[in-house]
Amino acid sequence: MASIRTHTGQVHLCASCGQPSFDGEYGPEHFSEQWDGVHCPRFPLAGDRIVIAWAGMSLETLRQQYPDTYPR
Repeated sequence: MASIRTHTGQVHLCASCGQPSFDGEYGPEHFSEQWDGVHCPRFPLAGDRIVIAWAGMSLETLRQQYPDTYPR
């Protein structure tokens, strides 16, 4: 799984749970920060993509402030 903080590709929302997702090796996937905090029936995969037209710094703000529940 990729990190939302370092992912350089497009970020979508998961239609199943509304959390950020990306196009991964196996189709839409959730980010590593979500491993213990997302209650999605498809996790670690994600549902259909909801395409977002991110405005200005909103995506960067999301990347910086998204909670990280992955154990380090």
